[in-house]
Amino acid sequence: MVLNRLKEYLEEMQPGDALPGELELSRQFGVSRSNIRESIKHLSELGVLERSTKRGTFVNAPTLEDISRVFAFQLKIAGPGFEELKHARLFLEIAIAPMVIRYATPVVIEKLNELIDCMEECADSPSEADKFDRAFHAEFAHTCGNRLIEIFSQVTSMTFDARYREKFQSCKAVKKSVADHRKMVACIRAGDLEGLKSLIEAHILPL
Repeated sequence: MVLNRLKEYLEEMQPGDALPGELELSRQFGVSRSNIRESIKHLSELGVLERSTKRGTFVNAPTLEDISRVFAFQLKIAGPGFEELKHARLFLEIAIAPMVIRYATPVVIEKLNELIDCMEECADSPSEADKFDRAFHAEFAHTCGNRLIEIFSQVTSMTFDARYREKFQSCKAVKKSVADHRKMVACIRAGDLEGLKSLIEAHILPL
């Protein structure tokens, strides 16, 4: 398949490297130019390539969001159930808890508290509060300074879509999450790992 062959070709290149023209690639691969063009278009949509009418086509480093969106789409098609997603999220957040405590600076703690405040202010608008809830957990993962952890966290969040989140979008549920998050931040500030793990489990398992 042309697309797979082009992927293998790109694995030997670095972000910023220029690809040969479509005609040259079609000669190298022994396929039509239209096949090359379609493969390049597909990889551009994934964020792997960047096309410019004046400069040509270059290898591009996809953003964490680009990568997460592709993985999340594939998982949604695969159809994981609510319990699978819940336990994957529980496993991930408990696993990274030591790193969060280790790397959480005063600036990070302030950011987490700001997100909680924003969430609380939106308690009467649960769909808005949900955005800050997601942002809180994203910041939780971002604190680790590990891009793979961030991707796994984003994929879990994206896959846990409206079908599952709707039942938690109530003023009562928002206030409970706000209280849980404040306790988590207190544990992070105090360096209380076991307390943080217990709070994460109590926050996620009853979902």
